Amino acid sequence: MTKIYETWDAFLIDQLAEEEDMSGYLSAVMEEYQTHGNPAVIQISLESIVEAKGGISEFAKKTDIDPQLLSEVLTSTEAPHIDALRTVLNALGCCLSIVPLENVDTYIESAADARKQPSQHI
Repeated sequence: MTKIYETWDAFLIDQLAEEEDMSGYLSAVMEEYQTHGNPAVIQISLESIVEAKGGISEFAKKTDIDPQLLSEVLTSTEAPHIDALRTVLNALGCCLSIVPLENVDTYIESAADARKQPSQHI
């Protein structure tokens, strides 16, 4: 049975509850920011992800991030400072990566392929 959503935001938040979708979404957002330089895309995406993880209060409790810092990062109209972004991304289980621009497409494709592979335990 197909789930029906009343808004795009409701659909997005439901999808971002899945770890695989969240990391792919963040990769796309960072690529968008790299291309167009609009800091709002980072702020809006982090806000949606935190909402998918239970909201500011719940996410702050689970990750030991000061709710005030998290709120400031999510409501700022400027790009988050690198240390605040690192803190939030770490709490989400993600990190920033640096790759040469000519390798961006290859990097994104290999990251997507790696997410599709089942993890193997020894």
